[in-house]
This record gives sequence, structure tokens and C-alpha cells, in this order.
Amino acid sequence: MVLVNPDEALKIFIFSTALSLPLIGKNIKRVCSNKQNLVLPVMLLLFGLLQIIWVEVFKQSGSAFTGAYRSYQNGGKVMIFAALVMTALTTREPCANKTRITSLWTILTAIGLYLFAGYEVVGAPDIMTYRVALGFEHQTGTAYALTLIALLASQAIINLRLKHTVALYLLHFLISLAVIITTQTRAAILVYPILNVGLFLMYYRHNRTMLLRALLGFVILVGVAAIPLKPIIESRYQNFLVDLHSYNQDNSNTSIGARLAMQRAGIESGKGHYWGQSLEQRGAEIQRLAVQDTSLQGALEFINVHLHNEIVDTFSLKGIPGVVVLLLLYTAMFLIAYWQRSPLLFVVSGAIAVYGLSDLLLYAKGEALSSVLALCVAAVLSSNPTRERCHG
Repeated sequence: MVLVNPDEALKIFIFSTALSLPLIGKNIKRVCSNKQNLVLPVMLLLFGLLQIIWVEVFKQSGSAFTGAYRSYQNGGKVMIFAALVMTALTTREPCANKTRITSLWTILTAIGLYLFAGYEVVGAPDIMTYRVALGFEHQTGTAYALTLIALLASQAIINLRLKHTVALYLLHFLISLAVIITTQTRAAILVYPILNVGLFLMYYRHNRTMLLRALLGFVILVGVAAIPLKPIIESRYQNFLVDLHSYNQDNSNTSIGARLAMQRAGIESGKGHYWGQSLEQRGAEIQRLAVQDTSLQGALEFINVHLHNEIVDTFSLKGIPGVVVLLLLYTAMFLIAYWQRSPLLFVVSGAIAVYGLSDLLLYAKGEALSSVLALCVAAVLSSNPTRERCHG
């Protein structure tokens, strides 16, 4: 639902959070007995509190940046809710039947979203220029969320252990990649295949014959998905080259140029404000920098939202403490994946971290909610008690 109606999805997530509280209270001893399981919830809670406290400290009455402050605040609330839900999930015993039900639900959800995306494309006036958005305001957010649900669905297919698991996995890869390409988001088009293939390799790493056949299948399917959508891919690639050329000519008023300018401007504006600053202060500093260096002009369009890089944006507003907490959150995600020997949690964490290099996934309702929901569902899908026996 988060991809179709983020507002309604958030209400359901809040309701789930309320249900998690008595569950945590009832099993408080079990929750506290395994400190490893609390690492990620604690970091989610800490980052969420950081977002909210920063807004309370720096937000000014009648600010022109009210919308951006609200988005940071909403992202923080989602982190706190997710911390409670993740904590509640640690109280449950691994159950094959529940994991199977969750797997089926995940696959059906993915199929529904793919059909919805197809419906949007078919109804578009120009298929080759239309960018699928679903319920998100920006197509990039749609692409990131589709990546996460596609990875979850891929794991769900493995969990079902059907006779033709590999064939179904490859078919799903083809469909999901084609849908992600229709968002025309370069980062997702490049990153998703790597993560999906990586997930497969981690599960079937001991079966060399299977790996060789599957790798050949992945290569063929990438070509199959790319051929009908070749004009889209070529257009995005040409735009990328044009953007880079423009940036080298000190023109950052392009998609790629603006991102590079925002990273430089964010780092420079954060210097001298190592304990944080307001959006107003950052905006004024970036405007001053853009006057001195015209190659930073592309960043001006985004000073009332965010700087399209999780680490840089956090540093420019929350200073060194913010960056430390963010990096600890990333570390916690990968540690949980390692401790639980979960390839799915690893690739989901990788998606959140990598996409955070070109955008903000822990900002606003839609992006933040899709990220933490993916972590929560990944924790459930990874808890199959027979997983190691079947794929070890």
C-alpha cells in the first residue's frame, strides 16, 4: 500500500506499532535476553529521535521551509515506529507456516504493483517518455521502493521451495527489472540487477552448476528486458553523458550536475556548523557559495527540500553527531544481516545505503516507510527455520 497510498499505509503502520507495545511488554524478558536483536531497533530509535529533536530545536515559526521540516519530522516518526515494530518481531519464534504465509502475501503484493505499473504505462500518452510513479510524488522514490519489494518477493520465491524455484526466480527478475526500467531511474536500473543476482548467488553459492546456468540466464534476461525498452535506456544514458559534459563546463543545472553540486555545497555549508544548523542557515550559506562559485548554481533549486545524499544532507544539517548516528544505523543493518546469516537483510540494507548516495530514503513518509517496512518484512522472511538445511 505504501507505493499506492503512503498516507493510508502510514496509518496502518501506526496501528501495527500500537499492537506491538503489549507484545513487547508481555515478552520483555525475551526481548532483553538477546542484546543483538536490539541493536537495529535502538539505532532506528536514536536516528528517529535525532530527526525530531533537530526539528524542534531549529524550526522557526512561519518558516519558508515548513514543508521540509515536516518531512524530516515525519521521517523521524517512522523510524521510531519501526524501532518498536522491529523489537516486537524479536519476540516471535521462527515458524515455517507464518513465513510461508508472509512469502505468499509478499509475492501477491509485488504482482499487484507490477500490474498497476503496467496499467499506468499502457494508459500513458507516450510510453517511451512516461515515468511510472504509482503513489509516490517522485519517480525516483517509486524506483527505490520497487527495488525493495522486488528483493522481498525474490526471497519469498526461494522460501516457497517450489519445484521450479529457479525458473520462477528468473521470471520474476525479468518482470521486476522491466517495471523498474519504466521509472527511468538510472540508479535503480543499475543497482537492482546487481542486488538481485547477489541474493541468488548467496543462496546457491555451493551449487556451481546451478550458478553457471543461472548467471547465463540473468545475462539473457537483462538483454530481453532491455531490448523493448532500449529507447528509454539509451535516452537516460545520453542524458547522463550530456549532464556530465555540462557539469564539466561549470553548468550544474542538470540532473547529474545538480546532485554533484549539492554534495559539494552540502559539505561546504556544513563546515563551521559541526553541531548542526537550520534549513534557513544552510540555504543562506549555499546561496552565498553559489554566488562565489557558479558551478554550484544547480544546488539552489533544492535548498528548500534536501541535498540528495543521505550522509551529506545529514552532515549539513545535523553536523558530526548526525553523521555518526546515521553511519551507526547503516552498520546496525549490516550487523543484523551478518548475525542472522540473512542474504535478504544484507541486500535490503545494501539498497538503502547505496540509494542513499544519490537520494534520501529516510526522509518524508513514503521513502522512509518503504525502507523500514522492507527491513521488517525481511526480518520475517529471513526467519525460516529450515532455510539453512535447504540451501546450506
